[in-house]
Amino acid sequence: MNLKSARIALYVGLLASAQFAGAQLGLMSNAHGQAADAAVEEYSAILEQIQNVKLATQQRRVMLETQDANAENLRAQISQVPATKAAVKGIVTEMVAEIAKVIESDLPFRKDERDARLGKMQSDLADPTTPPAELLRRAMNLYDIEANYGYSISAYTGDHPKAPGRRLAACLDDPYSKVCNLSTEQKKLVDAGASIESISNSIKDGNYVHFGRLSFIYLDLDSREGFRWSKEAGDWEPLKSGDILNARRSVRIARGESAPGVVTAPVRVQAAQ
Repeated sequence: MNLKSARIALYVGLLASAQFAGAQLGLMSNAHGQAADAAVEEYSAILEQIQNVKLATQQRRVMLETQDANAENLRAQISQVPATKAAVKGIVTEMVAEIAKVIESDLPFRKDERDARLGKMQSDLADPTTPPAELLRRAMNLYDIEANYGYSISAYTGDHPKAPGRRLAACLDDPYSKVCNLSTEQKKLVDAGASIESISNSIKDGNYVHFGRLSFIYLDLDSREGFRWSKEAGDWEPLKSGDILNARRSVRIARGESAPGVVTAPVRVQAAQ
């Protein structure tokens, strides 16, 4: 091999070596770059986790502070419970006393059931095991019932205010008499073998009607007699014939047997002095 050929071969070898070294360096550079990118991503993930932990810790701290404040507030409320119970019971006691005064001085409509409700309320009030909240609820319910009486008209059956039970006496004497005046349903029961004693609770002399707290009247079942309660006299006064006609219409409306309409209540108005 001459000198020129040897030089060419040397140059070719050096070039090949350089190209191989460059390829190796490129592979190493890519590997280092990928490793660096992975390290950056891992670092970013760690920073994000740290930030999330800080945020969660702050949220927990706020929650714990809120819970501590609520617990302290609850402890303060619990410490006031005895005083609150005493205050509620005092309020209910005053309410029941006022309701008792109203019932006592009011028109004597539905007297038995109103007295029974009041008696039950007074028993609950005297019972130390009744929770104060329940006492207040029952007192408010009793108050609402009494208040509603003031602007409502209602009718219910009852015995004669002067001669109670005279219709029942007539039925015991003759169930088919005009004075007994059994209803169609009552006659069916008697015809089927029922005794007058067995249906005596349903045999009443007539109907009572109260016009709010304005007027309270009684009307016989056959409209033969009618009475008005006089607060001034504290007794029943006979109704005039014209008032009996109005009372009959009032009974039908109050019992839902006639369409609602304007009714006239018998009221005594005292002349100005």
